[in-house]
Amino acid sequence: MRKGLLMAGVVLIVVAIVIFVFGMYILARQVRLTVMTVTLSPGEEIAVGVVSPGKVFTMSYMDSINKSLEFYVTAPPNAPQRYIIFQRYVYGLYVVTCSLIGNGTGTLYLVNNYTVPVTITYYIYHGLVSVGSFLLMSIVIGIIGVVLAILGAVLKPRK
Repeated sequence: MRKGLLMAGVVLIVVAIVIFVFGMYILARQVRLTVMTVTLSPGEEIAVGVVSPGKVFTMSYMDSINKSLEFYVTAPPNAPQRYIIFQRYVYGLYVVTCSLIGNGTGTLYLVNNYTVPVTITYYIYHGLVSVGSFLLMSIVIGIIGVVLAILGAVLKPRK
């Protein structure tokens, strides 16, 4: 048994638990949820939020026809921007994340691109990025701690 590796692993596991608990505390205190329900006619659109550079806008929605809807981002004039919109169907909800690269801000629009009216309930999440980074960091540190603790317990001491 190598006590140094074992102790380092245990310390990292404790640090990971503390970071995880802190992340969960932030999740309980700072993450806000906005819920809206609207009905869109065919071709109609609605602004769902403002996307800022360096931040991730996260929302989810479900609609009456259970099909994905179209999104686009508008940018102010003379502000060259690129944006990334990612949409995925997860457990009955379409989850959408949007990130903006460039100057200024953009507005994210949701469009009914079908020929029938669609009733949409959407949820906008505020503050998820900081929580996600804490939770991811705690998982990585915890895995490193477990590996070091196992190595410390299994390896024979140096002579």
